[in-house]
Amino acid sequence: MGNERPRYWFPLALLGFAQLAVVALSVGSSRSEGWFAYAPNSGPGRYRALYGVEMSREAGEAVSVVGMSRLDNWLFAVLAVYLGTVLFYTIRTRTMPWWKVAAIAVGGLVAIVLADLVGFWEFEIDGDARSAILLTLGLVGLAWLDRSVLVLVVAAAFVLCAVVLAQGPLALVLSSLVALAGAFAALLSRPKAAAEET
Repeated sequence: MGNERPRYWFPLALLGFAQLAVVALSVGSSRSEGWFAYAPNSGPGRYRALYGVEMSREAGEAVSVVGMSRLDNWLFAVLAVYLGTVLFYTIRTRTMPWWKVAAIAVGGLVAIVLADLVGFWEFEIDGDARSAILLTLGLVGLAWLDRSVLVLVVAAAFVLCAVVLAQGPLALVLSSLVALAGAFAALLSRPKAAAEET
């Protein structure tokens, strides 16, 4: 362990590439706005229910279900990055029993999904912003776990690019570049033992 580079390069690289994959998969596909129980009728401003009962436009909008407003696959990328990070750290440490790894993995997945639902139902946060906030919280947790100022800086730049400066695919591209830059900086840093000797 003495001559290792920081372990956090892998989660940062995984995050960057996962977001780029989401952008690549969403190119050419229409943005998902959720599933709606009412379809537009031929008349202006009228909606018809699935069973043919006419309703006003306001009623149709009020009953819309799960307006997630998120780029397709971004939540799945969040879950995949979390699982990949847990597996990477488990393989690197090799000291944790399998049942603890399973508990951490399942508990984290449940926590991510619940946090996403709370952000949607209670705070009405946009889907893209929810994913970016979840990833930023994950980066802050990684910075605490590895006692890394670099990951904390990446988390701040990540949330700036993903929530404040841009939206949609541009936010994903900018924030993925931030994560990849952090991964390369970690890989180019000197190993811990070499830094301690000087």
